Amino acid sequence: MKLVARRAKTVAFLSIVGASLAGVGLAQGAGKGVSAHSGSAPQTSASIGLSLGAMEAAARSVARTIVQLRRFFDGKGGVVTVREELKVDANGSADAPYSLTFLGVEGEPAGSPISQQWAQNYVRYGSLFHQHGGFCVRDSANAQHNYALHDFGPVVRAGRAAQRVVVFPNRLDKAIWLLDVDAVTMVPLYTAEYDASCRLLAEIEAVSFTPAVQLLVPDQRTMTVAVFPDFAAARQHMGTAGLVEPSRSFTDEYALHRVQVTDNPLNGRRSLVLTYSDGIDEFFVVETPGASDYFAGLPSQGKSSASQTNTMARYRDPSMTVLVFWDENVGFQVAGRGSLRRLDGFARSIYTQALLTH
Repeated sequence: MKLVARRAKTVAFLSIVGASLAGVGLAQGAGKGVSAHSGSAPQTSASIGLSLGAMEAAARSVARTIVQLRRFFDGKGGVVTVREELKVDANGSADAPYSLTFLGVEGEPAGSPISQQWAQNYVRYGSLFHQHGGFCVRDSANAQHNYALHDFGPVVRAGRAAQRVVVFPNRLDKAIWLLDVDAVTMVPLYTAEYDASCRLLAEIEAVSFTPAVQLLVPDQRTMTVAVFPDFAAARQHMGTAGLVEPSRSFTDEYALHRVQVTDNPLNGRRSLVLTYSDGIDEFFVVETPGASDYFAGLPSQGKSSASQTNTMARYRDPSMTVLVFWDENVGFQVAGRGSLRRLDGFARSIYTQALLTH
Protein backbone atom coordinates (compact mmCIF):
# COMPACT_ATOMS: atom_id res chain seq x y z
CA MET A 1 0.00 0.00 0.00
CA LYS A 2 2.85 2.41 0.80
CA LEU A 3 4.42 1.77 -2.60
CA VAL A 4 1.08 2.41 -4.32
CA ALA A 5 0.60 5.63 -2.35
CA ARG A 6 4.09 6.82 -3.23
CA ARG A 7 3.56 6.13 -6.94
CA ALA A 8 0.25 7.97 -6.83
CA LYS A 9 1.90 10.98 -5.20
CA THR A 10 4.72 10.89 -7.75
CA VAL A 11 2.28 10.82 -10.66
CA ALA A 12 0.22 13.63 -9.13
CA PHE A 13 3.21 15.89 -8.59
CA LEU A 14 4.68 15.22 -12.02
CA SER A 15 1.28 15.91 -13.58
CA ILE A 16 1.27 19.31 -11.90
CA VAL A 17 4.77 20.02 -13.23
CA GLY A 18 3.75 18.92 -16.71
CA ALA A 19 0.74 21.19 -16.65
CA SER A 20 2.93 24.11 -15.57
CA LEU A 21 4.97 23.85 -18.76
CA ALA A 22 1.93 24.96 -20.75
CA GLY A 23 1.35 28.08 -18.63
CA VAL A 24 3.13 30.46 -16.38
CA GLY A 25 4.90 27.72 -14.38
CA LEU A 26 4.32 25.86 -11.13
CA ALA A 27 6.30 28.15 -8.86
CA GLN A 28 5.75 31.83 -8.29
CA GLY A 29 8.77 32.89 -10.30
CA ALA A 30 8.82 30.05 -12.81
CA GLY A 31 7.26 32.09 -15.60
CA LYS A 32 9.69 35.02 -15.44
CA GLY A 33 12.04 34.81 -18.38
CA VAL A 34 11.17 31.19 -19.02
CA SER A 35 10.01 29.44 -22.15
CA ALA A 36 9.38 25.73 -22.26
CA HIS A 37 8.02 22.91 -24.36
CA SER A 38 4.30 22.62 -23.64
CA GLY A 39 2.87 19.43 -22.21
CA SER A 40 6.07 17.42 -22.74
CA ALA A 41 6.23 14.02 -21.07
CA PRO A 42 8.96 13.16 -18.58
CA GLN A 43 12.12 11.71 -20.07
CA THR A 44 14.94 9.79 -18.45
CA SER A 45 17.81 11.90 -17.16
CA ALA A 46 20.21 9.82 -19.24
CA SER A 47 18.67 11.24 -22.43
CA ILE A 48 20.26 14.66 -21.75
CA GLY A 49 23.41 13.62 -19.89
CA LEU A 50 22.13 15.24 -16.71
CA SER A 51 22.59 13.38 -13.45
CA LEU A 52 22.94 14.00 -9.74
CA GLY A 53 26.64 13.28 -10.12
CA ALA A 54 26.96 15.94 -12.82
CA MET A 55 25.29 18.52 -10.56
CA GLU A 56 27.55 17.60 -7.64
CA ALA A 57 30.63 17.98 -9.86
CA ALA A 58 29.37 21.31 -11.23
CA ALA A 59 28.86 22.77 -7.76
CA ARG A 60 32.49 21.98 -6.96
CA SER A 61 34.15 22.87 -10.25
CA VAL A 62 32.25 25.77 -11.88
CA ALA A 63 33.28 29.26 -10.75
CA ARG A 64 30.20 31.44 -10.92
CA THR A 65 28.57 34.77 -10.20
CA ILE A 66 24.79 34.69 -9.87
CA VAL A 67 22.38 37.50 -9.11
CA GLN A 68 19.30 35.75 -7.78
CA LEU A 69 16.01 36.22 -6.01
CA ARG A 70 15.54 34.22 -2.82
CA ARG A 71 11.92 33.96 -1.65
CA PHE A 72 11.08 33.36 2.00
CA PHE A 73 7.56 32.04 2.75
CA ASP A 74 5.95 32.41 6.18
CA GLY A 75 3.49 29.54 5.73
CA LYS A 76 0.49 31.91 5.87
CA GLY A 77 0.60 33.21 2.30
CA GLY A 78 3.18 35.92 2.96
CA VAL A 79 6.46 36.12 1.04
CA VAL A 80 9.58 38.27 1.18
CA THR A 81 11.73 38.38 -1.96
CA VAL A 82 15.39 39.27 -1.43
CA ARG A 83 17.83 40.08 -4.23
CA GLU A 84 21.32 38.74 -3.56
CA GLU A 85 24.61 38.13 -5.36
CA LEU A 86 26.37 34.80 -4.96
CA LYS A 87 30.01 34.35 -5.96
CA VAL A 88 31.71 30.95 -5.74
CA ASP A 89 35.41 30.55 -6.55
CA ALA A 90 35.15 26.82 -7.22
CA ASN A 91 38.31 24.85 -6.46
CA GLY A 92 37.12 21.25 -6.68
CA SER A 93 36.12 20.96 -3.03
CA ALA A 94 32.78 21.23 -1.26
CA ASP A 95 34.13 24.18 0.77
CA ALA A 96 35.24 26.57 -1.96
CA PRO A 97 35.53 30.29 -1.07
CA TYR A 98 32.27 32.14 -1.64
CA SER A 99 30.41 35.33 -0.82
CA LEU A 100 26.69 35.98 -0.53
CA THR A 101 25.86 39.69 -0.68
CA PHE A 102 22.52 41.24 0.22
CA LEU A 103 21.39 43.62 -2.55
CA GLY A 104 17.93 44.59 -1.36
CA VAL A 105 14.34 43.58 -0.70
CA GLU A 106 12.14 43.62 -3.79
CA GLY A 107 9.55 46.39 -3.52
CA GLU A 108 11.34 48.13 -0.64
CA PRO A 109 13.49 51.28 -0.94
CA ALA A 110 17.09 51.06 0.25
CA GLY A 111 17.32 52.06 3.89
CA SER A 112 13.73 51.19 4.80
CA PRO A 113 13.21 49.36 8.11
CA ILE A 114 12.43 46.09 6.33
CA SER A 115 15.48 46.44 4.10
CA GLN A 116 17.71 47.14 7.11
CA GLN A 117 16.27 44.15 8.95
CA TRP A 118 17.05 41.81 6.07
CA ALA A 119 20.51 43.30 5.62
CA GLN A 120 21.20 42.30 9.24
CA ASN A 121 19.72 38.86 8.62
CA TYR A 122 22.26 38.34 5.85
CA VAL A 123 25.12 39.48 8.08
CA ARG A 124 24.10 36.92 10.69
CA TYR A 125 22.74 34.07 8.58
CA GLY A 126 23.97 34.59 5.01
CA SER A 127 26.41 31.69 5.22
CA LEU A 128 23.59 29.39 6.37
CA PHE A 129 21.36 30.55 3.50
CA HIS A 130 24.07 29.54 1.03
CA GLN A 131 25.17 26.30 2.67
CA HIS A 132 21.79 24.89 3.68
CA GLY A 133 19.00 27.05 2.22
CA GLY A 134 18.72 25.53 -1.23
CA PHE A 135 19.22 22.44 -3.36
CA CYS A 136 22.63 20.79 -3.14
CA VAL A 137 23.90 17.33 -4.08
CA ARG A 138 26.16 16.55 -1.13
CA ASP A 139 26.91 12.92 -1.99
CA SER A 140 25.73 11.74 -5.42
CA ALA A 141 26.28 8.04 -4.66
CA ASN A 142 23.99 8.24 -1.64
CA ALA A 143 21.54 10.54 -3.43
CA GLN A 144 21.09 8.09 -6.30
CA HIS A 145 19.83 5.49 -3.82
CA ASN A 146 17.30 7.87 -2.31
CA TYR A 147 16.03 10.03 -5.22
CA ALA A 148 14.86 9.73 -8.81
CA LEU A 149 15.35 12.32 -11.58
CA HIS A 150 12.46 13.16 -13.94
CA ASP A 151 13.31 15.26 -16.98
CA PHE A 152 10.72 17.71 -18.39
CA GLY A 153 12.76 19.02 -21.29
CA PRO A 154 14.37 22.33 -22.24
CA VAL A 155 13.52 25.78 -20.89
CA VAL A 156 15.23 29.17 -20.87
CA ARG A 157 16.28 30.61 -17.53
CA ALA A 158 18.21 33.88 -16.98
CA GLY A 159 18.73 34.07 -20.74
CA ARG A 160 20.44 30.66 -20.86
CA ALA A 161 19.40 27.25 -22.16
CA ALA A 162 18.41 25.03 -19.26
CA GLN A 163 16.79 21.69 -18.50
CA ARG A 164 13.78 21.35 -16.19
CA VAL A 165 13.89 18.37 -13.85
CA VAL A 166 12.13 17.12 -10.74
CA VAL A 167 14.22 15.41 -8.06
CA PHE A 168 11.77 13.12 -6.29
CA PRO A 169 12.53 11.29 -3.01
CA ASN A 170 11.95 7.59 -2.56
CA ARG A 171 10.35 8.35 0.82
CA LEU A 172 7.68 11.01 0.93
CA ASP A 173 8.43 12.75 4.21
CA LYS A 174 11.10 15.00 2.76
CA ALA A 175 11.50 17.71 0.16
CA ILE A 176 10.60 17.40 -3.51
CA TRP A 177 12.73 19.65 -5.75
CA LEU A 178 11.85 21.36 -9.03
CA LEU A 179 14.98 22.59 -10.84
CA ASP A 180 16.00 24.43 -13.99
CA VAL A 181 19.60 23.32 -14.60
CA ASP A 182 21.97 25.23 -16.88
CA ALA A 183 22.54 23.07 -19.99
CA VAL A 184 26.23 24.00 -20.30
CA THR A 185 27.52 24.05 -16.72
CA MET A 186 24.95 21.82 -14.92
CA VAL A 187 24.51 24.51 -12.24
CA PRO A 188 20.87 24.98 -11.09
CA LEU A 189 19.51 28.36 -12.13
CA TYR A 190 16.17 27.86 -10.40
CA THR A 191 15.25 25.71 -7.40
CA ALA A 192 11.89 25.26 -5.72
CA GLU A 193 11.36 23.15 -2.61
CA TYR A 194 8.00 21.42 -2.01
CA ASP A 195 6.72 19.15 0.70
CA ALA A 196 4.73 15.96 0.09
CA SER A 197 1.52 18.01 -0.08
CA CYS A 198 3.00 20.05 -2.94
CA ARG A 199 3.23 23.21 -0.83
CA LEU A 200 5.95 25.58 -2.01
CA LEU A 201 8.38 26.08 0.88
CA ALA A 202 11.36 27.92 -0.63
CA GLU A 203 12.47 29.28 -3.98
CA ILE A 204 15.67 30.66 -5.54
CA GLU A 205 15.55 32.17 -9.03
CA ALA A 206 18.64 33.32 -10.96
CA VAL A 207 18.17 36.54 -12.93
CA SER A 208 21.74 36.64 -14.27
CA PHE A 209 24.47 34.00 -14.47
CA THR A 210 28.16 34.34 -15.32
CA PRO A 211 30.46 31.27 -15.19
CA ALA A 212 33.35 33.29 -13.73
CA VAL A 213 34.26 35.22 -10.58
CA GLN A 214 36.07 38.52 -10.13
CA LEU A 215 37.11 40.35 -6.95
CA LEU A 216 35.83 37.77 -4.49
CA VAL A 217 36.08 38.70 -0.81
CA PRO A 218 35.16 35.43 0.94
CA ASP A 219 32.54 35.50 3.69
CA GLN A 220 34.04 35.11 7.15
CA ARG A 221 32.49 32.79 9.69
CA THR A 222 31.37 34.35 12.95
CA MET A 223 32.38 31.16 14.79
CA THR A 224 35.58 29.16 14.69
CA VAL A 225 34.87 25.80 13.06
CA ALA A 226 37.10 22.73 13.15
CA VAL A 227 36.33 19.65 11.03
CA PHE A 228 37.11 16.13 12.27
CA PRO A 229 37.12 12.74 10.53
CA ASP A 230 34.72 11.12 13.00
CA PHE A 231 32.89 11.44 16.30
CA ALA A 232 35.69 9.89 18.35
CA ALA A 233 38.26 12.43 17.14
CA ALA A 234 35.92 15.33 17.88
CA ARG A 235 35.09 14.01 21.36
CA GLN A 236 38.77 13.60 22.16
CA HIS A 237 39.41 17.16 20.99
CA MET A 238 36.61 18.53 23.18
CA GLY A 239 37.67 16.47 26.18
CA THR A 240 34.22 16.58 27.81
CA ALA A 241 31.90 13.90 29.13
CA GLY A 242 28.26 13.40 28.24
CA LEU A 243 28.57 13.56 24.44
CA VAL A 244 26.58 10.93 22.55
CA GLU A 245 27.28 9.38 19.16
CA PRO A 246 23.82 8.59 17.71
CA SER A 247 23.42 4.97 16.73
CA ARG A 248 23.48 4.38 12.98
CA SER A 249 20.32 2.30 13.36
CA PHE A 250 18.37 5.45 14.36
CA THR A 251 18.97 7.48 11.23
CA ASP A 252 17.70 5.20 8.43
CA GLU A 253 19.15 6.28 5.04
CA TYR A 254 20.80 9.39 6.51
CA ALA A 255 24.54 8.78 6.94
CA LEU A 256 26.97 10.86 9.01
CA HIS A 257 28.23 13.43 6.52
CA ARG A 258 30.33 15.85 8.56
CA VAL A 259 31.67 16.25 12.10
CA GLN A 260 32.49 19.75 13.33
CA VAL A 261 33.36 21.51 16.57
CA THR A 262 32.33 25.16 16.78
CA ASP A 263 33.49 27.83 19.22
CA ASN A 264 30.95 30.60 19.78
CA PRO A 265 32.68 33.91 20.62
CA LEU A 266 29.43 35.39 21.98
CA ASN A 267 29.01 32.97 24.89
CA GLY A 268 32.34 31.13 24.91
CA ARG A 269 30.64 27.76 24.45
CA ARG A 270 31.92 24.92 22.34
CA SER A 271 29.50 22.64 20.48
CA LEU A 272 29.74 19.38 18.60
CA VAL A 273 27.81 19.55 15.31
CA LEU A 274 26.98 16.28 13.52
CA THR A 275 25.52 16.60 10.02
CA TYR A 276 23.56 13.67 8.59
CA SER A 277 22.61 13.51 4.90
CA ASP A 278 20.78 11.22 2.48
CA GLY A 279 22.87 12.72 -0.33
CA ILE A 280 20.67 15.82 -0.73
CA ASP A 281 18.58 16.46 2.38
CA GLU A 282 20.28 16.88 5.76
CA PHE A 283 19.64 17.28 9.46
CA PHE A 284 21.84 18.30 12.36
CA VAL A 285 22.55 17.08 15.88
CA VAL A 286 24.15 19.79 18.04
CA GLU A 287 25.55 18.85 21.46
CA THR A 288 26.68 21.65 23.80
CA PRO A 289 28.43 20.68 27.05
CA GLY A 290 28.00 23.01 30.01
CA ALA A 291 24.48 24.05 29.07
CA SER A 292 22.04 24.56 31.92
CA ASP A 293 18.90 22.44 32.02
CA TYR A 294 16.52 24.02 29.50
CA PHE A 295 13.47 22.91 31.50
CA ALA A 296 14.66 23.42 35.08
CA GLY A 297 11.90 25.93 35.78
CA LEU A 298 9.04 23.62 34.86
CA PRO A 299 6.90 22.25 37.72
CA SER A 300 7.48 18.70 36.50
CA GLN A 301 11.24 19.12 36.96
CA GLY A 302 11.15 20.37 40.55
CA LYS A 303 12.63 18.27 43.36
CA SER A 304 9.25 18.22 45.07
CA SER A 305 7.60 16.71 42.00
CA ALA A 306 6.31 13.20 42.56
CA SER A 307 8.08 11.98 39.44
CA GLN A 308 10.48 14.01 37.37
CA THR A 309 9.92 13.65 33.64
CA ASN A 310 12.30 13.71 30.71
CA THR A 311 11.20 16.65 28.57
CA MET A 312 11.66 17.50 24.91
CA ALA A 313 10.57 20.78 23.29
CA ARG A 314 9.70 21.08 19.60
CA TYR A 315 9.40 24.00 17.21
CA ARG A 316 7.94 23.29 13.79
CA ASP A 317 6.85 25.35 10.81
CA PRO A 318 6.54 24.32 7.14
CA SER A 319 10.23 24.99 6.54
CA MET A 320 11.97 23.89 9.74
CA THR A 321 11.76 21.53 12.71
CA VAL A 322 13.91 21.92 15.83
CA LEU A 323 13.78 19.59 18.84
CA VAL A 324 15.56 20.43 22.10
CA PHE A 325 16.38 18.29 25.16
CA TRP A 326 18.96 18.12 27.95
CA ASP A 327 20.79 15.38 29.79
CA GLU A 328 23.74 15.30 32.18
CA ASN A 329 25.00 18.85 31.62
CA VAL A 330 24.72 18.61 27.81
CA GLY A 331 22.17 20.51 25.75
CA PHE A 332 20.97 18.77 22.58
CA GLN A 333 19.33 20.22 19.47
CA VAL A 334 18.12 18.16 16.51
CA ALA A 335 17.21 20.34 13.52
CA GLY A 336 16.14 19.75 9.93
CA ARG A 337 13.60 20.68 7.27
CA GLY A 338 9.96 20.83 8.25
CA SER A 339 9.05 18.14 5.73
CA LEU A 340 11.23 15.53 7.51
CA ARG A 341 8.59 14.20 9.89
CA ARG A 342 10.83 11.33 10.99
CA LEU A 343 13.00 13.90 12.76
CA ASP A 344 10.78 13.53 15.85
CA GLY A 345 11.65 9.83 15.97
CA PHE A 346 15.35 10.48 15.41
CA ALA A 347 15.39 12.94 18.32
CA ARG A 348 13.52 10.58 20.67
CA SER A 349 15.95 7.77 19.85
CA ILE A 350 18.98 9.99 20.50
CA TYR A 351 17.45 11.22 23.77
CA THR A 352 16.77 7.64 24.88
CA GLN A 353 20.34 6.68 24.00
CA ALA A 354 21.68 9.61 26.05
CA LEU A 355 19.59 8.65 29.07
CA LEU A 356 20.68 5.01 28.91
CA THR A 357 24.33 5.88 28.30
CA HIS A 358 24.51 8.18 31.31
